[in-house]
Amino acid sequence: MSHGLLQILRYFLLALVWLFFLYAARMVLVEVRRGRAERGGVEPSGEPQRSKPPAPAERGGQLRLRIVEPAERRGAAFDVGTETTLGRSPGCAVPLEGDTFASSVHARVYRRDGEAWLEDLGSTNGTFLNGERVGAPVRLRRGDRLKVGSTLLEVGR
Repeated sequence: MSHGLLQILRYFLLALVWLFFLYAARMVLVEVRRGRAERGGVEPSGEPQRSKPPAPAERGGQLRLRIVEPAERRGAAFDVGTETTLGRSPGCAVPLEGDTFASSVHARVYRRDGEAWLEDLGSTNGTFLNGERVGAPVRLRRGDRLKVGSTLLEVGR
């Protein structure tokens, strides 16, 4: 094997090792942020939570995500709390087991100022809201349809 080819292979292997470490660090950061939000001590943005009276939208009724597709899971519904994660991981509030196109922790739905928001958590296949890919957090409304992997969910109250 030529010396130039060995050098290229070394650099390629080094790049793969760095990509692995960056991916692992990103996953740790996502889990830490999620853990803080679930404990209620700090918002995912890093700001301390302020106690305030619930907004009218929060008093109105519980937000729910209902599975529309695949057909074998149609009708399954999940209540959305302060922060709800969607993915294949058993720790997710909306488990998408069997969905090979969904990431372990694919997306999250959270409440801020009485409104529900959807955020993609860097998934490989993306998260879609009403057919459009989500790049930044977007507000959810009743009747919206979100696609996570190959699972289609509808927002309701």
